[in-house]
Amino acid sequence: MALFGDLAHHAFTDLAKVLRPQTGSLYLHEAYQGRTLELTLLQGHLLALYIDGFPVTVSNEATQVLQDVSTRRTGAFEFQKRSLNSNEQTLYVLPLLETLQNVPLADVPAERRPHPDTRFQSLAPAAVPGALQATWTDLAPHLRVGASATELSRATGRTIQDLQISLYHLRAAALIGPVRSAESLTPPTTQANGQAERQAGHMTDPAPAAQPTLTASAPIINRLLGALRRLTGARA
Repeated sequence: MALFGDLAHHAFTDLAKVLRPQTGSLYLHEAYQGRTLELTLLQGHLLALYIDGFPVTVSNEATQVLQDVSTRRTGAFEFQKRSLNSNEQTLYVLPLLETLQNVPLADVPAERRPHPDTRFQSLAPAAVPGALQATWTDLAPHLRVGASATELSRATGRTIQDLQISLYHLRAAALIGPVRSAESLTPPTTQANGQAERQAGHMTDPAPAAQPTLTASAPIINRLLGALRRLTGARA
């Protein structure tokens, strides 16, 4: 049995339901920070996880990686059904589906959390993952105009550390993005147009001064016409 697809079109939890009775290897190509994962599964249980061929030996770290992949929903998957042999590594025994559904948001290493004063603003998500529904409902009103973990702590009463973790997961799910400076938020076309206008202002020549109008008197005109007739008659 071979199963192919893309996590952009199939939720990881749905894939785990399909694979619950299966045994074999699940490959997630470029699904985690651009790297490929290999999961050894035994009837829906995770026995080992490899990142680009290197084993993740701690179950909590494996859980966090799986949560990241489930939230990001990127990367092609390929499942190959096979029998496991006695040489297979068994690093842990984690039920895959339950691990994806019940991972606590607190399992985020401190070095991966955003800075307390980094401000984030809500994007326009197509869908909110089920695990983040409650967090999104709580924080979305504050994130419409942009807020940091420190600001959210004052507004919600939650701890800064807890909010850093929540913001990490919301960003991983592409629900929020860091707020850019006002200058960088100016549309490029507007900046270009403004610069063009300034350059045009420097390059435009001042309006030419009005030229004086010459008005000839009647006697001068008569003399000129007479001279013209004589000249014409002489050539004739």
